[in-house]
Amino acid sequence: MEATHGLSFDDLQRTFQTRMQEYEDKLLQIASGTSPRHPDLSSLAREFSDFKKFVLQSLSVIKSQIDLLSLGQDRHETMMRRKVLMLHGVPEKENENVQDSVLHILCDNMKLGSVIKTDLAVCHRLGSRRGRIRPIIVRFYNMDSRTLVWDSKTTLKGSGVTVSEFLTNARHKAFITARRHFGVRNCWTVEGKIIVLLPNKSRHKLESLSEVQALIAAHPIAETSSDGKETGPAVTRKQKAGSSKAPVAPKASRLRGRE
Repeated sequence: MEATHGLSFDDLQRTFQTRMQEYEDKLLQIASGTSPRHPDLSSLAREFSDFKKFVLQSLSVIKSQIDLLSLGQDRHETMMRRKVLMLHGVPEKENENVQDSVLHILCDNMKLGSVIKTDLAVCHRLGSRRGRIRPIIVRFYNMDSRTLVWDSKTTLKGSGVTVSEFLTNARHKAFITARRHFGVRNCWTVEGKIIVLLPNKSRHKLESLSEVQALIAAHPIAETSSDGKETGPAVTRKQKAGSSKAPVAPKASRLRGRE
């Protein structure tokens, strides 16, 4: 059987067409009764098995290449968002000046007087208004201002306003999946990377949903409630039978990262 590694897409396409045409010709000969010899079922089964393996290996190679391209594009887009943060929960007004609203949050609420108007390259609401407060996208001119705001985000605790990184759609989905399994206090983001803190205090930096799913597969007992709050390890039936009391869920602490 042909090896699939090292073959170009055109090579795979030609091989598929050739092998499929061979099978089609044999089936037509058998159906029309013009087959030069009686088909050997074991031989046909072996040929089909070999071709099936070839197809599956080819699809695996193609998938790997697509995953690499997707990850490369996602990394590039994440790099382009390094100077961007999102503000959630900032009251929205008619005919508002979004930049003034952002400066009010940064200077008055967060006490960052060093951040001035010229530090903000772009400020705008994200999405269309549909009866909800839209988040604000803030792009800074330099990383120093962005880092200062990010490091001071805890000063907004209790104000209803939160700060998060502007994740790509792929990383946002991966982040939400990680939070639901490992708990909100054990997952946050740093410069686009998803950080997961395991019960043994080890930290894992993840970039994709496949990496999150692999970590979940390796640590399947973590459970969370539907609202994303941590509920603690799963309890087996044997443990339940031995105790009439369910384990007390730990209190969810400060959310380190938000979508």
